[in-house]
Amino acid sequence: MRQHPFLARLCNACHGAVLVLLCAASATATDIVLPLELDLAIVEEALAVQLFTGTDAKAELFHDSQSCNALTLSEPRVEGTESGQLRVTSRIEARIGLLLGGRCRLPVAWNGLIETFEDIRVTPGSDQVSFRVTDSNMLNSEDGSRKLPGMIWDWIKGQVHPRLSAITLDFGPALTELRALIHDALPADLAERNAVAHSLQLRGAEAHPGAITVLLTLQAPSIPAAATATGDTGPLSSAELAAWDEAWQAWDAFATWLVKDLAAPADPALRAELLALLMEARYELRQALASERTGTDPVRSLFLSTWTRLAPLLRENALAIPGGRSLELAAFISAGNALQALDSAAPQLGLALDSQTLRRLARLLAPSVSDRELAYSTAVDPELRTLLGLPAQLDSEPLEETTASGPFAWLIRPAHASSVSKSLIQLLTGWVPASADLDRYLLAMEQLLDESIAAERARGKVPSEFFPLYQDLVRATAWQESCWRQFVEEGGKVTPIRSSAGSVGLMQINQHVWRNIYDLEALQNNVGYNARAGSEILSHYLVDYAIKRGEHKVNDNMDDLARATYGVYNGGPRHLTRYRQGSRSAYLRGVDEAFWEKYQAIRSTGAAAVKQCYGGA
Repeated sequence: MRQHPFLARLCNACHGAVLVLLCAASATATDIVLPLELDLAIVEEALAVQLFTGTDAKAELFHDSQSCNALTLSEPRVEGTESGQLRVTSRIEARIGLLLGGRCRLPVAWNGLIETFEDIRVTPGSDQVSFRVTDSNMLNSEDGSRKLPGMIWDWIKGQVHPRLSAITLDFGPALTELRALIHDALPADLAERNAVAHSLQLRGAEAHPGAITVLLTLQAPSIPAAATATGDTGPLSSAELAAWDEAWQAWDAFATWLVKDLAAPADPALRAELLALLMEARYELRQALASERTGTDPVRSLFLSTWTRLAPLLRENALAIPGGRSLELAAFISAGNALQALDSAAPQLGLALDSQTLRRLARLLAPSVSDRELAYSTAVDPELRTLLGLPAQLDSEPLEETTASGPFAWLIRPAHASSVSKSLIQLLTGWVPASADLDRYLLAMEQLLDESIAAERARGKVPSEFFPLYQDLVRATAWQESCWRQFVEEGGKVTPIRSSAGSVGLMQINQHVWRNIYDLEALQNNVGYNARAGSEILSHYLVDYAIKRGEHKVNDNMDDLARATYGVYNGGPRHLTRYRQGSRSAYLRGVDEAFWEKYQAIRSTGAAAVKQCYGGA
């Protein structure tokens, strides 16, 4: 039997409770009370499904064969009161007469509003929330004057009260799934695993302005007070390394899907914040992958760091995320908060954020999301590029020369190009310059960077008044990152230059940070593509971060835009202002000072300054 959308959404809202219940686990077994807050829209949906099912969403409560007596409700509105009750108002259409001899005698028609006040109840042992009407009033009539006789009002109440009191919220299917989910989330060796999972019960409910709070209880597992979370810090076996990789890839895929799902319908300001959060999460992943891999779960700290910033953003902007997803979003936030609280309160439980857990978390927000959508992939994603404000595809086709050929064709610069010349790419591919070739090599690499810069000029992203700064920024960044190198010689073989953190090529584009945004193979093997990608990233960070946030206005210094942009390029969006922060680490201070020196040298000396990398003057 197909589950009604109302029940499905109710189930989704409940799922957010699973780990919230666990997070309060203490050293002794005790009942945990979980307040699960639901939007009042869930009651309005229940009314629509169970009572207001007629034409034009009306509820026909009474209608005799001669249409002499009829009673219809429509346009229900639900509010919570400070006293813990629900207030339901509906438009009422009443026709009351005396049916004699097949004719309707003395008919009275009345149209107006009726309000009812209802208690919210939970029967012990039941999986349903029910309602009981305790009082009702007629608010007005259409002409504002006619009052109903007591007998007629009693008849109306006799029809309205029982029907509204019959409305229920059935948590049965949801609680069944929750119990199974709790069972799976608990450690397999926990003796109380089944008992804890099946102890989940409804205990009470009450209304508030704007929401209903449903109380769930759970028998918490007994955890020895002295138990502490420990991790194996020894070297990983090949199987453990594979599991480690699977874990971080599942996290990265989940975070990417989540931000895309939330950002696509969001307003531009919220979208920008969400995408910045994704990039921050990926820079943190880069750092984790550059560290020594041990038995410690790599996903736990990544999730907690990201969630600390994401949860407030979602709470503050819940109404700005369109699509009728308030219940799913509330459930998702509750589940994420639960995972965070669980780690703080009971890390010794050993719950892991594996791919299965992350899929469950994703389906709180989007029940129909497929495994394919949550799978890790390195393919370029045009949708993600578009959300970032980039073209759907980076033009990576090298420019075909038509006016010159031969070994010096690369010296003929195209007047208008959106890419780099094929002969230049061919010349630089695999070239590790000897000392005697250094001047020629640097001239060719300067040409490549100039053509990449020209492609960004053609795109029109960088305002003209900032373009001279942008040109020097690109050249200085390439110097800082790789000494203008795409290839190096290692063990007698020429190979793309690569850092321990997975950054590759001329512009040191990190393959974990820029997954789905650039072609990872082309970043390694195509120096022209690498230059274009780095130039595009710098233009994005310059315009959408440094200029947008006015870094050049802080100290009234235009060159601060270059320093701020490089900070983001190097460390992620949170590093925008680090160049002017005295609290940064000695390492980061050294990185920033080295870039600043190179930027100034490029401005004063030009490309010749890069010879310093190779021992030149």
